[in-house]
Amino acid sequence: MGRGLFFTGGLLLAIPGTLQAQDETRRDAGDRDEIIVTGERVPRPDLETASSVAVFTPAQIEATAADRLDQILALVPNIQPGSGEEGPAIRGQDSTGQLRNLFAFLGGARPRVTLQVDGRPVSFYEFISGTQSAWDLKQVEVFRSPQTTTQGRNSIAGAIFVETADPTREWEGRARVMAGNIGMRQVSAAVSGPIAGDELAFRLSGDLHLGRVANEMTDGIDGAELEHDDYGTARLKLLYQPAFLPRARLETTIAYSQSQSPQFEGASPPFSDRRLPVPNQMIGVMKVRATSLTTRAEYEIEPGLTSSLTLSYGDALLQRFGLPGLGRTRAEVDDFTIEPTLLWQRPGEFSLLLGANRSSIDQQQTINISGFGLGTGTFDDEQDSLGLFGEASWHLIPSLSLTGGLRYETDRQVRVGGIGGIVLDYDETFSAWLPKLSVAWEPSENLTLGLVAQRAFNPGGTTISLARRAADDFDAEKLWNYEAFSRARFAGGKATLAANLFYADIENAQRPQLVPIILPNGVPTQATEFSNAPKAHSYGLEAELGWKLLANLSVRAGIGLLETEVDRTEQPVDPTLGKSFQRSPGLSLSGAIDWRPVEPLQLSAQVRHQSGYFSDDANTEALRIGASTIVDTRASYDFGRVQLVAYARNLLDRFTVTNLFNPNFASTGRPREIAIGVEASF
Repeated sequence: MGRGLFFTGGLLLAIPGTLQAQDETRRDAGDRDEIIVTGERVPRPDLETASSVAVFTPAQIEATAADRLDQILALVPNIQPGSGEEGPAIRGQDSTGQLRNLFAFLGGARPRVTLQVDGRPVSFYEFISGTQSAWDLKQVEVFRSPQTTTQGRNSIAGAIFVETADPTREWEGRARVMAGNIGMRQVSAAVSGPIAGDELAFRLSGDLHLGRVANEMTDGIDGAELEHDDYGTARLKLLYQPAFLPRARLETTIAYSQSQSPQFEGASPPFSDRRLPVPNQMIGVMKVRATSLTTRAEYEIEPGLTSSLTLSYGDALLQRFGLPGLGRTRAEVDDFTIEPTLLWQRPGEFSLLLGANRSSIDQQQTINISGFGLGTGTFDDEQDSLGLFGEASWHLIPSLSLTGGLRYETDRQVRVGGIGGIVLDYDETFSAWLPKLSVAWEPSENLTLGLVAQRAFNPGGTTISLARRAADDFDAEKLWNYEAFSRARFAGGKATLAANLFYADIENAQRPQLVPIILPNGVPTQATEFSNAPKAHSYGLEAELGWKLLANLSVRAGIGLLETEVDRTEQPVDPTLGKSFQRSPGLSLSGAIDWRPVEPLQLSAQVRHQSGYFSDDANTEALRIGASTIVDTRASYDFGRVQLVAYARNLLDRFTVTNLFNPNFASTGRPREIAIGVEASF
């Protein structure tokens, strides 16, 4: 597939130039609202952003009928969204990190992707085990390129930024009530307006979703209901722009969220029956509760020179309810982040960003795995990070710009505790210099071509080996990422095309490996443990097209191509040698259409396709997942300030398996979901 992929990539990178030759029309913001990408700290139009990023606006989010973040991520090419307690896999890299489920709890977790909501990096349990509401959002940015130069820790595989709607100086509000099959009920509302003239404004929003799992799973769990799939969010945003300091802006967000759902929607063969007649030790009920406070301050010192400060604090509680002695857990997590930045911009000439980031995460954890003969354990975990970063861009000539970035990152984890006589006393610090360099050429007003090279890194960590009854440490993973990109606007400004061709050279990839061990009885053997594969690589392509064909008709299409391989392993007989990464489909496609045949009626549809993939790095044939194609639709009819809404997810009711843990236990995708509701606004 390799030659074909690069041929396809080269073709897609060249297409913008061909289209541009046919259309020299200057940019016209009236045909397409300019989208500003803010995740990389320097605000840029999406067509001037070198990183591979998918951006969702409020109108696009509404058209998808998404009520949670993972439904949005499922529409992005080269992202395998996972299911249950799995983070999305971006370009074949599992955002959950090497450690999952029990081993993530025993080790303190090392995710590969950061999720930021209104400037706060949410905790691991909120991201992986919780549910993120898609109500009342301003923008979602999904970066598939590594982001460690600007973000630091937990972003070697990319980053996700969610910005919620801002307070307004004019009164506005909206409310929605939805009801559907599989026990779905949802009530959402938002209101915004001034508190003190033009200086102080607020926005209050809330979202409550009650539902059930689709599978019939036998429940042997005390203290929680296995069939519930519920979540709720409440948020208050305050915006202060003092009259005595007109170039200052202070935004404070107070948020509360709570969710409850099973780790997976499990099934036994035949999987399409959606039944799990015998309780499975891997399935627990996850309850996550979080409260956070974030303040972002900006001050324009002079035109083009802006200082900013972000402060965030979060308090999260995770509880896992499992079968007796098989993983009843509790984790209390506190996180704190402070980030000052200074941005100096002269449009068309240069920009300079300087910043620092200090973050800490403290966890107190307890777990009962007496069913494994290990009893009850407790752990105290501290993770501290410091990043110093900068980025400078120069327009060498009007059509050629050079951007260089550098970050020094140091991450420390101190983890102390024990279980079943196993003592864990881990204290390690990982540091790295993370450069980034890109060059962009604009041969014309509507076309940009460029190259990017960057270093990325994720710190090492630890967990417990159940085979050795001892600590299981692994080292940091690093990679060099190279990308060629193109951005184009054509058809009189009504169409855009973005493409990124990438290659990642990965060192010490954090993946399970076959390693020599000594069992507690002194017998030497080989076993699969969490370790580092000395060499691995991935390459592929992402391309996305948006076209406003008519005033009332828009279409979008995307493609993702991906190849991954473990090139070297610790042992030559390791079954993962030469195999592709788990959860890395070679082909992903997406398409969307938004049509307003008459003014009050709006029709939308999305289709997404993924080729098959494996559930493990050994590419076990019995754990292969088949290809899938899913169609979602939405319709709305306006009656002035009242709107009738209906949607169908998985319209054709396609059955899908999302992961095979073994040939007799799988997690499954959702069946057809239909809902109807009313939304009112003022």
